[in-house]
Amino acid sequence: MTAAACSRRRRRVMGATALALLGVSAQAQKQEPARALREMQIHRVEPLGLEIWVENQPPWETKSTSQPHPEFTAQSPDNYFPPTVMTYTSWPKERVAQKDLEQVATSAIRRASQNFGLNLGQSRGLSPVAASYGVLQGFEADFAGTGNGQELDVKIFIGHTPGRFLVVLLVYTQRGKLGQLREVLRRAWGKLKYLGA
Repeated sequence: MTAAACSRRRRRVMGATALALLGVSAQAQKQEPARALREMQIHRVEPLGLEIWVENQPPWETKSTSQPHPEFTAQSPDNYFPPTVMTYTSWPKERVAQKDLEQVATSAIRRASQNFGLNLGQSRGLSPVAASYGVLQGFEADFAGTGNGQELDVKIFIGHTPGRFLVVLLVYTQRGKLGQLREVLRRAWGKLKYLGA
């Protein structure tokens, strides 16, 4: 057999092998049982006018406060890594025009960052970017801060559904661990809804 014929035969065998492997892989995928969706806690928080979804496997601890304004907090359990706190705040009686949203969000995010140890110059250096979560569209910023003597990663989002009231979403965790919360934020912030919507 010539070298060219051997090469053609080898390519045919490799192609057939690849097709067979793809077929086996596709067959295995078809036979795999459907994965059960992880449960979520669903809280209808009337003072905030929001339906808030919180992790339930393992169950996160939640609480509502009303001073100085209504706020809902979800905190990861002790055995969860990275330890995480999420807060939800809204102003149901106030509206912000879509054209003013970026300015309002930027100003609020910069003020809030000072609660996490940023000085005035550092907070002015934050440049929030457009973001959306479920029904909300707005602006967010990530930054390194501190709280109770610990180094933290913080994300703040401020947005709304146009014509509805503003919602402030905040999450903080250990420094360097914010990236590990992408799925938690998708599941929680992405499912948030206005009550009566």
